Amino acid sequence: MALGEKTGMEDSAHANKVNFSKDPEGQMELDDKQTVPEYVGKGEWYHIGYHMTAAVASVPTLGLPFAVSLLGWGGGLVALIAGGLVTMFTSFLVSSMLEYGGKRHIRFRDLSVAVFGKSGWWAVTPFQFAVCIGTTIANHIVGGQAIKAIDVLARGETPVTLTQYILVFGAVNLILAQCPNFHSIRFVNQTATVCTISFSIIAVALSLYSGFTMDLQPDYTVPGEGVNKLFNIFNGLGIMAFAYGNTVIPEIGATAKAPAMRTMKGGIIMGYCTIVSAYLCVSITGYWAFGNGVKGLVLGSLTNPGWAVIMAWAFAAVQLFGTTQVYCQPIYEACDKTFGNILAPTWNLKNTIVRLICRTVFICLCILVGAMLPFFVDFMSLIGAIGFTPMDFVLPQFLWIKAYKPKGFSKWFSLLVAIIYIIVGIMACIGAVRSIVLNAVNYSLFANL
Repeated sequence: MALGEKTGMEDSAHANKVNFSKDPEGQMELDDKQTVPEYVGKGEWYHIGYHMTAAVASVPTLGLPFAVSLLGWGGGLVALIAGGLVTMFTSFLVSSMLEYGGKRHIRFRDLSVAVFGKSGWWAVTPFQFAVCIGTTIANHIVGGQAIKAIDVLARGETPVTLTQYILVFGAVNLILAQCPNFHSIRFVNQTATVCTISFSIIAVALSLYSGFTMDLQPDYTVPGEGVNKLFNIFNGLGIMAFAYGNTVIPEIGATAKAPAMRTMKGGIIMGYCTIVSAYLCVSITGYWAFGNGVKGLVLGSLTNPGWAVIMAWAFAAVQLFGTTQVYCQPIYEACDKTFGNILAPTWNLKNTIVRLICRTVFICLCILVGAMLPFFVDFMSLIGAIGFTPMDFVLPQFLWIKAYKPKGFSKWFSLLVAIIYIIVGIMACIGAVRSIVLNAVNYSLFANL
């Protein structure tokens, strides 16, 4: 596929004026470069790499051995590699359209409206916001679980409940939420990238240690029989989709320096080298060591040495702060645009007050829901099925086909990928809903898991 041919990869940001689109769906048209939102076009390629890694390779990395256990060696590794290749490909597709029509699109919904017309707003916004809200809630749950695991491993059983640990995690996010825009959290995401690499290395090392030193006798058969096995496979596919999720590529691209496509290309390559390496290493070693008995997050299967497990949980908790802030950005930006003035100086009084109120309310609501429903693994598959699959695997194909009308192999390949993942998304949704229904008997509000 010749992506460079009429795909919008030619960057127009060298011009003296940067154009943005505007219509009732929330886009802007600005001819004066000085009135562009302050954060646009400031990020280097390695900043993009940090954002990409933080957005994708978060703590669900540690859930991939469990996902592989539901699919088996062959199916698990094929799904893992295919997911990486397809989402990297779709990331390039979306990046190639950041200046579609000669305008720089800084939001996913703006790009979709530019390509599809007004209906494009509905093709993106409900899915993107569902993912952002669901991921933020899920991150508070697993963040609280990580802090609890650290405390229990260090001190033994404590009277502190999971709800209280979630509150601690949320309190830090309340502070980070005041970072005004995507570019301002680049150092948070740099730290998150280091943490991703760190907890992945520890998980790999401890899985190998457990496999070689403990008489585990892992079972590599796909669990379940008949229909149960089929639904387990569906559930595993949903977890894979969640693991590769990234619904904020245009928002990340908004921070890229000109030429935007070249900057994005370097960042995407950097990000996916880190992501796929971590995913394969953690998945292979975790499943090899524990087979289909691996816990939902592989760190739950690891016990010795205790200090190393504590370090892994600590890196995971810190990493989650970066991922949470990444997925909050579309919600934050919508509030800033609705109630503030995104063209005014970042720290003017009105914008500062709007950020303080809106972001505090949003984070507090996510803390409340997370504390009420602390069942991360079950909902991870559902979020992957209904949010990440359409946004990451399907929509970019149709956007690209509509925008540039490719012919021949390019068109049919993109359609094939979209159709395959529509089917995968449906199967994953069915599996996730079934798993939640079956486990509902174990659910209780504010459970201390």
